[in-house]
Amino acid sequence: MFGPNTYREQLEELGIDGMEIDVSTMEKAMETLNYLADLESVLKKFRLNIRTDIRQIRKDYLKIMKKVEESPKKSGFFGRKSDKITKKKSLVKERNNKIAAYELVENMIDNYLVQIGDARIYIRKSIEKRVD
Repeated sequence: MFGPNTYREQLEELGIDGMEIDVSTMEKAMETLNYLADLESVLKKFRLNIRTDIRQIRKDYLKIMKKVEESPKKSGFFGRKSDKITKKKSLVKERNNKIAAYELVENMIDNYLVQIGDARIYIRKSIEKRVD
């Protein structure tokens, strides 16, 4: 399981931001289409890995919550919250914060995939104009 920062670094290494699309020749346009297809494949694998990591985080926290639930019950004094409730709320907040970091990266990937789709349409239209 990688952390969200590792995924961000790997995304930066792909060089998607600032990538220029060259359709000056048919050959370059076709090369760009192939490159975009490769990028799309890599991004979908990243997204799958991120979703797997999120599932693992949820599983891990479910196990922890179960342990907290099974721990001996300590009742509150004069209506105060028990330690279990406080601990559970803290765990839920911690879990949600971890998952949110992964979801931000997943949203970045989704945006890149949309941009790739738009670029693919642009390139295909450019190729069609040359063929006609």
